[in-house]
Amino acid sequence: MLLPPSDVLRPEPPPDDLLLVVRGGTKTLSDGHLANQAADCWERHRFFGVSVFGAPGDDLVAVSAAVRAIRIRPVVRVARCGALRAAGFEVLPTFSNPWHFSVVLPDATPATFEGLRTCFGGLAPNPGYVALDT
Repeated sequence: MLLPPSDVLRPEPPPDDLLLVVRGGTKTLSDGHLANQAADCWERHRFFGVSVFGAPGDDLVAVSAAVRAIRIRPVVRVARCGALRAAGFEVLPTFSNPWHFSVVLPDATPATFEGLRTCFGGLAPNPGYVALDT
């Protein structure tokens, strides 16, 4: 498994009990969406990764307030760092946004995507959802 380059890593590893939020939507964990995200990550940073956001204290309202990509989603899916690690995925703090983490994938195959999906719960209402102004 290729890990992110050092220039995108932050020094503090997330604890196993940290709740992670993947961007909401009914297709967020579909093979097509995951393949696109992993390919984009590979093209830009040379590792297969999926972006997630940490919710310290399980506070979905706080992460929604801080992260627009979460705030504008009426539903989200969540997983614990420990569950992802137990399934063979690494979770690392990446990029300058302190809420952002990457789930590092060994490859970008349907079997890997299925393993990732099993770590996340079903769609759940986002208590921090704020509708976009239209």
